[in-house]
Amino acid sequence: MKTKTLLGGLLVFMGLMLISFPLIYEWQKSQETAAMERALKMMGENDSDLSSIPHLTLSEEDLRDVMELEIPSIDLNEKVLPVTSAENLSIALTQIKPHQIPGKGNFTIAGHRGFRGDRLFRQLPEVPKGENVLLHHQGETYEYKIVSSATIEPTNVDVLKDQGEDELTLITCTLDGKKRFVLKGIRTNEHKNERSSHA
Repeated sequence: MKTKTLLGGLLVFMGLMLISFPLIYEWQKSQETAAMERALKMMGENDSDLSSIPHLTLSEEDLRDVMELEIPSIDLNEKVLPVTSAENLSIALTQIKPHQIPGKGNFTIAGHRGFRGDRLFRQLPEVPKGENVLLHHQGETYEYKIVSSATIEPTNVDVLKDQGEDELTLITCTLDGKKRFVLKGIRTNEHKNERSSHA
């Protein structure tokens, strides 16, 4: 009887631990995301003392290169970090190729489907052809029109290559994680001043 009680208690404890780990992880990532937002706001106010921000995992240099991706049809407005890493992908979207220049060549962005709600690229497959996508960076907006979508194998890296025109490539995993979903957009503006809300 004691053995059954002990085993039952152990199973309950293990179950609670399995439930709590994702919640703790999600809480931690939400703290890191909030820290990034706070740091960006402080930098916008010319306050560069970021050492007082708890849970901040990004350097000041990385923060200076943060962009913002806006997709109105799915109400997406997410930060794009300059370097792809497991840590960065857990809190924001990321640039896939290093040293990319907005509006030039094939600008590539990766994102997870999100751990909760509609965060990150959770709703990316719902973006319709013809939708306008905006990339905001340092007071300028680069506008793209979505022209195609596809589900591809993870080994298909040709979608990242420059094709001779200014385009945007957005990539996320399928829900089962076995393939990749890709949206392609073509740039539609030469130069557009940033709206005041993004200045």
